[in-house]
Amino acid sequence: MPNQKNTETVKVLREKVSKAKSIIFADFKGLAANNASDLRQQMHDQNAEVSVSKNTLLKIALNEEKVATDKLEEHLKGNTVAIFSYDDAIAPLKPLVEFAKKFELLKIKAAVINGIFADAAQVDTISKLPSREQLIAQVIGTMKSPLSGFVNVLSGSKRKFVYAIKAIADAKGGAQ
Repeated sequence: MPNQKNTETVKVLREKVSKAKSIIFADFKGLAANNASDLRQQMHDQNAEVSVSKNTLLKIALNEEKVATDKLEEHLKGNTVAIFSYDDAIAPLKPLVEFAKKFELLKIKAAVINGIFADAAQVDTISKLPSREQLIAQVIGTMKSPLSGFVNVLSGSKRKFVYAIKAIADAKGGAQ
């Protein structure tokens, strides 16, 4: 029979899991309290939430929300912090990876990004990708480039026509 506190914790974790677009799991053993506060603030700025709870309760919440935990099983051991990202699944990865490299005490174990499992190496690779806004800007720039060239070609014909008429006018004006 589970106690009331654990039941409430699982309920809260289930809500977080159901709302999250990505969940990142990391080992935080040895991380100082002020560094943990900095991490929480950085994640809060990305609309992500840092949560420390028992691994067994986290596994129960993940199972109840139908998040595949078979691959996560080996990563949910020891001191584990879960970071729930609610708006953008990728946004918190870049500051988290930089934070982990800076302090070397936080080690990213794995992640579930939009329902897909990613190990630490994949998380590192994904964190190096440009942000969603940057990708959209690059796509729009790529799409705009041929259109701009086409407009310049069309306006070039008009320009040449005007220059030709001006040359004819100058030639007739100069002959009189």
